[in-house]
Amino acid sequence: MAISLGIHAGHDRGACIIKDGEVLAAIAQERIDQIKHSPSVNIPYEAIDKLLEYCNIQIQEVSCIGFSLVAIEGDAVLNLYKQEFFAHYNCNYIPFYFVSHHDAHAYSVYYSSGFDDCLVFVADGGGDFINNMQESETMYIVKNGIFTKIDRRLQNIAVRHMKDPINHMIPYMPAPVQKLEMSLARKYSQITNLLGFQSGEEGKTMGLASYGSSLLNFDAPYNVGLSFSLTYADMLKDFFCFQYISGMDLKSYIKENRADIAKTVQDFTEKSIISIVNYYIERYHIHKICFVGGIFLNCLTNHKVLEQCNIEDAFFLPASGDDGQALGCAYYAYAMQYGWEQKYQICLPYLGLSYSDEQIIEAIQKKNLKYKYYDDFTLSKKIAKDIAENKIIAIHRGRSEIGPRALCHRSIIANPSNPEMKDILNSRVKHRENFRPFAPTVTEEDQYKYFNLRKSSEYMLLATLVKPEYQSALSSVTHVDNTARVQAVSRQSEPFIYSLLKEVEKETGYPVVLNTSFNVAGKPMVESPLDTLNTFLGTDIDILVIGNYVIEEKS
Repeated sequence: MAISLGIHAGHDRGACIIKDGEVLAAIAQERIDQIKHSPSVNIPYEAIDKLLEYCNIQIQEVSCIGFSLVAIEGDAVLNLYKQEFFAHYNCNYIPFYFVSHHDAHAYSVYYSSGFDDCLVFVADGGGDFINNMQESETMYIVKNGIFTKIDRRLQNIAVRHMKDPINHMIPYMPAPVQKLEMSLARKYSQITNLLGFQSGEEGKTMGLASYGSSLLNFDAPYNVGLSFSLTYADMLKDFFCFQYISGMDLKSYIKENRADIAKTVQDFTEKSIISIVNYYIERYHIHKICFVGGIFLNCLTNHKVLEQCNIEDAFFLPASGDDGQALGCAYYAYAMQYGWEQKYQICLPYLGLSYSDEQIIEAIQKKNLKYKYYDDFTLSKKIAKDIAENKIIAIHRGRSEIGPRALCHRSIIANPSNPEMKDILNSRVKHRENFRPFAPTVTEEDQYKYFNLRKSSEYMLLATLVKPEYQSALSSVTHVDNTARVQAVSRQSEPFIYSLLKEVEKETGYPVVLNTSFNVAGKPMVESPLDTLNTFLGTDIDILVIGNYVIEEKS
C-alpha cells in the first residue's frame, strides 16, 4: 500500500492524500478553521487530521510526504519542518520531500490533466527564492511524466507588503523600487491595491475591468517568451502622468478612473499571457498546455487564450492558486518514491469532506430547527419550483469543492432569468460591490447553446460571451460586457445537480441557475454542517438544503 501525503504551509495552506495512485481527498485549511486563506507558516495539522480521519488512514500508514511553502529557500527550512512534523505525530521517519513552489504547481496541474506530452505554464504572484530573486513565471515541457524546465523568469523580492504605498503609488516609490522586476500576477495585485482593494481581491479588479476602457495600447506583444522586463513603475508612471495632465489630485483621479485602470491591467495581462503562450507553442510545436498559478483564476484571460492561441487542448486546474499546492506535493512525493508508470486517478473537483445524515441531523437539532427529508427526485423538483418563485436557496451536499469556486456543493443558487435577482442577492445575502457578476451553472450539453465557449467549462474557469439571443433572458448572470463565468454540469459527474437543472428548465425554460459561493463577505465557503447552519441563520437566505434535508424556518 503506497500512501502519499501532500502538505502546503503559507497562505491557502492545506493537505492532500494519494493512495495507490488515486487522489483520495484534498482540503484547504481555511475550510476547517473558517479563516480566509488561513495564512500561516505553521503546518496545517487540522486539515491533515481531518483527511486522515475521512480516509480512515493512520499516520503510521503514510509512505512519503511532500511539503511546500512560499517565499523561502527550501533547504533552509526542510529539517525544521521534518523535525516538527515527526515530533507532533510521534511517528517513525519516512521520506519527506521539499517541493519548490513552482514545481508543486506544475505537478498539481499536469498529473490532474491526464495529458501525456504537453507544456505546463506556471504564473503566480511569486514562488520560492533563488539566488536573491524569486520565482515569477516558469514554463515546462512534460513528456510521459518527466518534467523539463525550459524557461524561467525571476523577479526581485518584494519590499514590504503590496498594500504599502511604496509598492503601488509612484509618489511614494523610491527610484530603486521603481526599477525592480515583478511577476505578471504581482503587477495585477499591485494595481488591485492601487484601486483600493486588497491582495486576494483580484477578482474585484477583473469584475470592475468590464466597465472600463484601457488607458494604454498593448497591441505589440513581447514575442520573447519569458525574457521580458516588467517593473514596479510600469503602468503606474503612465497613470501618474495622466493624473498630472488631468489637474486632479492622485486619489481623486484614481477614484474617477477606477474602471479604466482595472481594464488597463486586465488588457495587459491578457495580451501578455497570449503572447507568451503563442511563443512557446510556435517554438516547440506542442499544442497541449496546462495552466496553473493564481493568475489563471482570471477566467476572462483563460478563455481569450483559447480563442487566440493555437491550442489543441488545454487544462486549467480548479485549485490553480496555492490551495492546489498540497495536491502537487502529494503527486511529487508519490512520483519520487514510486515512479510514474500510469496515470493517476483523480475525480475533480469534489475532493473535500462529506457528512453523514447523522452528522447533519445532530447539527440541525443543536440549533433547534425544523427540517424535512426529501429523496433526490422529489428534492430536485421542489428546489426547481422554489427557484422559479424567486427564492434564494443555499445548498450543502456531498463532498466540498477543491479550489475557490463554488460548484454547487457549497453554493447559493437562484433564478437567473429574474432581472432583479443580482440586486436582491447583493442586498439580502452577499453584500458585494454592485460591479461584481454572478455566475451561471448550466447542463453540459446546453453550455454551447447559451454561451460562446471554446471548450467545456466544468470548473467555472472560463468566461465568455452570453449569446445575444439569451442575454436578456439570463440577465442576472450576464455581466455588463455580456460575458458570464460558466460552470457546466454533466449527468455522469453530478447527477443530482444535472437533474435539478433539467427540472429548472421545465419551470423557467432554461436549464440554468445563478450560482454564487455559500459564504458571507470576508469568510471562506462553508464546510461543515455547523458552518452551514450558522451562515444560513445569519443571512436572509430563504431555504437551506443540507444533504437531503430542507430547512425553511429559522425559528
